[in-house]
Amino acid sequence: MRARCERCETAALPPGGPARICSYECTFCEACAAAMGQVCPNCGGELVPRPRRAVPAAANTGRVGVIGVGEIGRALVDGLCAGAGEPPEILLSPRGSRTSAELAGRYPNVRVCADNQDVVDGSDVVVLAVRPQDRTEALAGLRVGGDRVVVSLMAGVGIDELRRTLGTGVPLVRAIPLPAVRERRSVTVTYPAHPVVDALFDGLGGALPVADEAGFGCFSALTGTLTSHYGYLATLTAWAARQGVPAEAAERYVRGLFQGVARSLGDDSRSLHQLAGDHETPNGINERIRTTWFDSANAESLTEALDALLADLRRSG
Repeated sequence: MRARCERCETAALPPGGPARICSYECTFCEACAAAMGQVCPNCGGELVPRPRRAVPAAANTGRVGVIGVGEIGRALVDGLCAGAGEPPEILLSPRGSRTSAELAGRYPNVRVCADNQDVVDGSDVVVLAVRPQDRTEALAGLRVGGDRVVVSLMAGVGIDELRRTLGTGVPLVRAIPLPAVRERRSVTVTYPAHPVVDALFDGLGGALPVADEAGFGCFSALTGTLTSHYGYLATLTAWAARQGVPAEAAERYVRGLFQGVARSLGDDSRSLHQLAGDHETPNGINERIRTTWFDSANAESLTEALDALLADLRRSG
């Protein structure tokens, strides 16, 4: 299911919420569909209500506060509000005021607080979703006590450093949620394991607690490869366009090609090497590109880049 409207590219479309689709599954929000007269601009077909996917109720985590409402903060709020049953009360920081106001206007259980301390004081679980370079300003002077749990989404900021910054003895947990928490389909790495935090992310696609902070750093480095995949797809599309293929047709084909790959990853009975073999014929065109482009030198270059990123994360953490 698409998570955003293809026309305005801003409206979130959680799997349990309303949306309009054509027979090719082009997907639009209700407002854009109405503006287009319920006709798909891509195929000319009728736009009809998209079936709503049954999603589990959010875990009972109490009130959730989010400090820093960027893309990940927004995705968390969408995911927490998209489940069946009663969503938690969510308190947002005024930082990113436009996004915070938009979310508060969309969901009745969401409100914007006067400042970050107001978020902390009203929350049982406090999510720190500010950029690492903004943490000093955002967290300065915060008083965090009582029975609260703090969840840090800041890459490269270790537990010890965060505890010194906040000057608190409350439980601190690091987490790596991805934008797919919006659709409740993101496996979120956490450290250390905590029952409240792991229950929160179990309701958003699954929690994956790791044993130590070193292992957490490895997962954080892996997350750093995400946009490279989109860059790879954009390179394929640009190459096809240079061969004379209309850019829109090239992009549509590449998107469809790799959506199929994404679906195959859901088969965890097959290893990644086995899945590659499933898509490859001996001496065929897939084997040719794999062995001539993604060769040992290319793999070694990627390994070196990950090693360097991991070293930086460990130094900063």
